[in-house]
Amino acid sequence: MNFKIVGMEAENNGKDTKDYGVINPEWTLSEVVLSPKVEDSIEDIIAFCKNREKIVEDWELKKFLKGKGGTTAINFFGSPGTGKSIAAEALANAIGKTLIKADYSEIMDNMLGGSEKKLSELFTRAEANNSILFFDEADGLLSKRHSGSKASESTNQIKSHLLTLLDRSNLVIIFATNFFENYDKAFFRRILFHVEFEMPDATQRIDIWKFHLSQNVPKSVTYEELANETDDLAGGDIKNIALKLCIKLSAKKLESIDLDTVKSEVDKYRTSLAASQGGKLVDNLPDEDAKISPISNN
Repeated sequence: MNFKIVGMEAENNGKDTKDYGVINPEWTLSEVVLSPKVEDSIEDIIAFCKNREKIVEDWELKKFLKGKGGTTAINFFGSPGTGKSIAAEALANAIGKTLIKADYSEIMDNMLGGSEKKLSELFTRAEANNSILFFDEADGLLSKRHSGSKASESTNQIKSHLLTLLDRSNLVIIFATNFFENYDKAFFRRILFHVEFEMPDATQRIDIWKFHLSQNVPKSVTYEELANETDDLAGGDIKNIALKLCIKLSAKKLESIDLDTVKSEVDKYRTSLAASQGGKLVDNLPDEDAKISPISNN
């Protein structure tokens, strides 16, 4: 797993890091293809974030919340390549916040108490910048606790510290995972919104193709045909195939993207995808591709 605490390197070099690594979100919800179910959940999240003071203070829900009122924790889960990362950025944009992405490998520290310190610094940085914290591949951090070894005791202490931070903070935090089933129940109960990102249906695939292959791209194939040829693929996959088709077009290997070329590229892509999974064809890409593909809950 590859998490990275944004800004940690600059801190070690003695530089001012107050704004270092804080992302101004560029994606908007209008650019993200959402299923009605996910769209409804996103609307609820936005409503809560914008009306939190009324709900928590005026309606006195704070009386059963700990610390500063409790973190607003959100969990995006589902298959790789289905747009969880860009949906997180679009959500931050919608509620007028910047985003700080965190990486698991940088949080983990062999020094006693080092990981706990890094987590605390990360929360402090997010509070100082009014940012949303985004933990990708969050199952590494939120996985079930175990006992019986020094290593498990150490990781359990880190998880306990994170639970304390969640209780004492009033940040908005988004967790994203392909392995929701690995979450510890203690974290599950502290997450207010659980949003499942599924593979795209035919209508969503049409919209995804329209985003990636605009009307300006010379083509004889229809968006409906493109959607039909990629019925088992995620948005991250479609993004890659669209890029390859445009590369061929720009190299003048074809004058227009036609159905036969699409079928050939999709077949080659599926073959490569199967090889990357040990010969087993799967429906999606590693989640890294979701970070740059304009889809959500597909």
